[in-house]
This record gives sequence, structure tokens and C-alpha cells, in this order.
Amino acid sequence: MKEDATIWISGTMHNIFSVGQILTELGFKILNVITWEKTNPPPNFSCRYFTYSTEQIIWARKSEKIPHYYNYELMKKLNGDKQMKDVWTLPAISPWEKSCGKHPTQKPLSVLTRLILASTKPRAWILDPFTGSSTTGISANLCNRRFLGIDKEIDFLEISKNRKSEIEVEATRLNYIKKISKLNSSLDFAKHIEGEVDDKKIKVVLGFCKSSSLKSKLEQDTFRFDAIDNKLAIKDFPIGIEDGSLVVLYSGGRSKPYRLTGLNGKIQSIKLMKHEESISSSKRHLYYEIKLDQNFTLEPAFCFEMNAQNLYDEGDSYNMNLFRQYLPSLTTLDRILKSKKD
Repeated sequence: MKEDATIWISGTMHNIFSVGQILTELGFKILNVITWEKTNPPPNFSCRYFTYSTEQIIWARKSEKIPHYYNYELMKKLNGDKQMKDVWTLPAISPWEKSCGKHPTQKPLSVLTRLILASTKPRAWILDPFTGSSTTGISANLCNRRFLGIDKEIDFLEISKNRKSEIEVEATRLNYIKKISKLNSSLDFAKHIEGEVDDKKIKVVLGFCKSSSLKSKLEQDTFRFDAIDNKLAIKDFPIGIEDGSLVVLYSGGRSKPYRLTGLNGKIQSIKLMKHEESISSSKRHLYYEIKLDQNFTLEPAFCFEMNAQNLYDEGDSYNMNLFRQYLPSLTTLDRILKSKKD
């Protein structure tokens, strides 16, 4: 640990007191003992005790004399502009957090995310030497922090890797942030959890649509891109298409100017699918299905003629070539805005 680092240790009344004693003996300064009150604790089947509904989380700094970092203003803002107390009322683990498998002592993202935002700065390193299924790591990555996790159980490390792959899909990452924000009852939380991410760098999937088909798209929440493949290997789709978080449709080309249609939608998921039967061309067995959060919407800010040369970074001839073939291509929001003709 760095000299100004802090440590968080969670436990129950069975071990938290002895942990606190050891920290004190090692020279740590205990800053707080957070009481996490679970809104949905498991029942006590023995009926011989009060239901266990809390866990304690010790927050301590390495040195008695060296100051620690605490984002007081953010915690106050998240608490209705009042000082945040050391009792947090948050739900236990939710089913959507177990999509890659279960861990017996898995903690909820809402708890880990809050303590990471409270005690670290963007891009800080976070270590979890008993990482389990890496909820700490997922929270760290969602908050724009760097992470190192250690565990001796291979099965749990496989879950960790799968969870990391899951949030590398932009739509999934944004969906997780939305869910965590709701649990913390704060729109400001959603904004801050994005850290220093520049919204204009959001990856956008540009898709072609005939002018005659635009009206029908307003009633749809899915969009398909047929793919040309060679032995079921995609030949004509941009690398990283699964990372797109927004789809925007364009029309025109050849004898007409390229034009953004205004139709767009936030991407919920992108899946590579296989046609049940071969369609018109034997080269087309696969397609990408983009599922949106809701139906396509019409956004006036995305209605303009484009200068296609400004859509891609210099040297990105691959995406430019796809665009000119009326195939989906991958760009960014700032590039789309730069492409607007005067």
C-alpha cells in the first residue's frame, strides 16, 4: 500500500471485532465502520436469533499521521446534499449480478461502487487480494479505476474473466451503471460513475437504410445487418462492433448526398446470429442483430448531410470502405458531429 492509501475490510459480527483489533495493532487508523443494512436479508431458518441483516465494513488508513483521500462533496451530493452517515441501506446481491456464475460471499456492485468513489480518484489502482468473482474489479472498471485481483480458486477467476468481458460490451456497461444508479437513488451518481469518460467518444454503429423504409423503422426495436462470410467467418463487419453503444441510420449515396436520417437508438445488445436457411446469396449465412433499449427515435440533431471524409480517423480506410458499400461501420459521436456539412 502507498503511504496515503486506505483499506476496506468487510465482515460480520463473527470476525469484524478481531479484524479491527489487528488493524490497530499494525498501526492503522480506523476512519469509519460502515454498517450496511440489507433491504432484503436472507431469513433465519432456525428461528432462534434475530435475522442477520447487516454487515460491517471497516475503513482504515495505513498511517496515523498521513492524510487520506475522501470525496466528501460527492458523498454529500448523493445523500440529498446532507452529510452521508455510516449506515448504508442497500439491497443484497441481485440476480442480474450473477449472470456469469455464483460466488458464496459475493457483494453487490452498489456497495463496492460507493466505497470506491468515496475513497479513490479516477485511474487509481485498487487491489483485492481475495477477489473471488471480482465484484471489486467490476466496480473499479465501471468507475474508471485500474484493478488487480488475486484468488487461488480457478473457477472463481473464470467467473471474474467472464464478468470483465461482459462489461467490455458498451451496452452492458451502460446498463449496469443505470441499475447501480437506481439503487443509489441518484442521477448524479450515474453521471459521476462515468468518471472522465468523454461522451463524444461514444462508439456509434452507422447503418444504411433506404429512404422508403425509414418510416417503418420507427416502430422497431431491432435492426439486422446481413453479413458476408467465408466459412462462417465475418468478412465485412467492423472490428469491435459489439462495443457500439448507439446505432444511427443514414441514407443516400451514389447520385445522392450521404445524409443522417435522425433515426437512432441506444444499443441494449449486439448478437451474431445464423440464418436458419441460406438467403439470396450463398455468401450470407450470418447476421448481426442489434437490440435497442426501446424503439428507434427521431433526433433532429442527427438530421443533416454528411461529409463522409470526416467520419473516420485518418488512415481508417476499412470503415470508410464499409460505409461506401452501405455496410455497417464503426465511428464515434464526435466524428459524426464533425461530418456535418456547412
